[in-house]
Amino acid sequence: MQMETAPGFVQHDKCLLTELADGTGVLLHLETKFYFTLNPTGVEVWKALAGIGSTELDVAQKLSADFEVDEETALRDVHTLLAMMLSEGLVRKTA
Repeated sequence: MQMETAPGFVQHDKCLLTELADGTGVLLHLETKFYFTLNPTGVEVWKALAGIGSTELDVAQKLSADFEVDEETALRDVHTLLAMMLSEGLVRKTA
């Protein structure tokens, strides 16, 4: 019996983050030339997807540890943000 694993997410390699002094950030998608603003939490989600990527749960657990938020709320917010990022081509799913 094979266990199903949750998909991971990674940053699209044509997106660049510029962090601002107030903790927010701006993503530029080099192919579409669109800019996206991220609040400090969004910046942390983006950073968590660097390299091999992470699952929604991995990211939510990191946010829960770094910010004053319960894991359930963090998971809901991460799910919403990653769905938006996926639809805009900012991230992609890993196998």
